[in-house]
Amino acid sequence: MQSDSIISNTISQDIRLKGHQSIRLTADGFSVLVSDASYRPVHLSQHSFDSLPSGKLSSEYGRILKESDLLTFEGETVLIVDGLALTTVPKAFFSEEQSKALLDKAAQLKDDDQVVHRYIKSRNFFLLFTVSEEIEALKKLFSGEVKVLHAAECLLSLADQVQSSDHQRGVVVADVQPHTLDILFLQEDRVRLLNRYALKNTSDFVYHTLNTMNQLGLDRESIPIYLSGIIHEEHELFGLLGKYLRKVHTTPYYLENLNKTQMLRFMILSEGSKCV
Repeated sequence: MQSDSIISNTISQDIRLKGHQSIRLTADGFSVLVSDASYRPVHLSQHSFDSLPSGKLSSEYGRILKESDLLTFEGETVLIVDGLALTTVPKAFFSEEQSKALLDKAAQLKDDDQVVHRYIKSRNFFLLFTVSEEIEALKKLFSGEVKVLHAAECLLSLADQVQSSDHQRGVVVADVQPHTLDILFLQEDRVRLLNRYALKNTSDFVYHTLNTMNQLGLDRESIPIYLSGIIHEEHELFGLLGKYLRKVHTTPYYLENLNKTQMLRFMILSEGSKCV
């Protein structure tokens, strides 16, 4: 296991009562951000594992969070999941009783998967995704209430950082992590595509991005793409994507006490607390 403490200020009792705790669960570990009531970061850490035996996720993650005294956090706690099973359903066609059947048409589900729905008010649709038994077990370790979101909802929220004129003309917003790519296309302020891919190699995000734009018939000269995650302006893959697309940008954002590279990587984590 590798742990990186990026911000390690004291978490006061006032923050424990009124602050925000956001935890993003990924394929190889998790990251946790604790902010005060004004969303100013006071604790940020990342934990990764080379391998973790099946059934050990909740106990191992719980142990780390307990050592940091974060399981007893009394403010707002959000778990952000990264599962591949994901779909959107317009409000007019949504039925809670049919949610598992609807998601099953879009992705392969496991028998023990719990299907969760979140209404995205600004877009007038429901987001359907799965929560595993291990994540449910982890959720129960917290003494306070825990809400579960999908990273795709945070990406939708993050897209609001992009200027509204791009929302009208057409814009791609993508979050690239070591093992996943979340990609969103907005046009005329409507969600035209919301998809995610598992990456065998981080460089695969370039292929999936270009292929997505090609399938949508998007002009590589005029449609901008805004990136978050591990791809920053000095990253070699940022330059590689720039050979094929004219308008490649990093997503505008602000997080106190973080440099730009760190801020890009943890935007989705930060946005989790702002989605609930």
